[in-house]
Amino acid sequence: MNEVREIRSSRGIQIEDVFGAADALLAEGLRPTIERVRLKIGRGSPNTVSPMLEKWFSSLGQRIAGGINPAANLAAGNDADGVPVSVRNAARLLWETARREADDVQRQELESARAVLDEAGTVLAAGQAGLAQREAALEQARASLDAALASSQQARETLERQLAEQTAEVARMRAVSEQEIARLNALLQESHASKEVLRQEQAAALAERDKDVKAERERHVALERHSHEEVDRARQASKQLEAGLAREQQQRLRSEEAAAQTLEAGRRMLRETQHAAQQVERDLRDQLTLQASLLAQAQSEGSALQQRLEDSLRQLSEEKKSHEGTRTLLVGALDAGRKTAPRGAGARLKATRPRG
Repeated sequence: MNEVREIRSSRGIQIEDVFGAADALLAEGLRPTIERVRLKIGRGSPNTVSPMLEKWFSSLGQRIAGGINPAANLAAGNDADGVPVSVRNAARLLWETARREADDVQRQELESARAVLDEAGTVLAAGQAGLAQREAALEQARASLDAALASSQQARETLERQLAEQTAEVARMRAVSEQEIARLNALLQESHASKEVLRQEQAAALAERDKDVKAERERHVALERHSHEEVDRARQASKQLEAGLAREQQQRLRSEEAAAQTLEAGRRMLRETQHAAQQVERDLRDQLTLQASLLAQAQSEGSALQQRLEDSLRQLSEEKKSHEGTRTLLVGALDAGRKTAPRGAGARLKATRPRG
């Protein structure tokens, strides 16, 4: 008790106040703590109360031990061991209180560990679901890429086949055009030949007419005196012959003009055919160039998508390994917590358990 009296508070709190408050709390069945002692006294800082409370705990064993004379102890209201009955009851109450608090702490720790494990399991399940979705998306992207590459290859083959067919069609049209040109040239030559024949026939007819006219004139001079009617008939016949020759000449001129128009139409059609063939050839070349550019772009995008697919697969593998490591650590931590939590609670109970 001399040591107890030597400890004084710089703020007016004495160790007897702390001891009295701790004894009162113990009698009430509460475990003495710094905050409870401060509330019991009504003043004092934690730095002041803490060393005094530790001194109370260190002297509690000696106070519980009491005297060594059983008769004197019983006369003084103590039990056979010399421990005051009130102190013994308070110690038992403190033991029960500490045990309940330890059980509560252990239960809370187990519930907290279970909650952490459940949360980790939920996170792990979500991660696994996300990984499964990403794997499905990657598989779908790979299938889309393969389909796009196959479609591009098929489109290229189709364009090459169409180009070959259209090239053959252009060659055929060129051959047909050349044949048509040859036919029109032959028609033109034939028209020139017919025109020459008509001109010669017209010249021969004119010569024959001149000859007939001359003979008729001679005959008319000879027969003028005999028959004016014959002269009139001869004149009418001459006029009819001239009209027939004129009509024949006009018909031949119209035939020549029609042949010339036909030849010009053939030439114009040939020029249009050649222009259309050239335009078709240019369009085919432009289309082939565009398809080649699109194919190169698709191949480049396919390579980039393949690289992203490989990166995603590698990241997916790393995440799987990380999740497996996290699951192992969580199971190990839960097992360690289940094994160590009761042991720690027992150690705290053993430190506060009273003698006897």
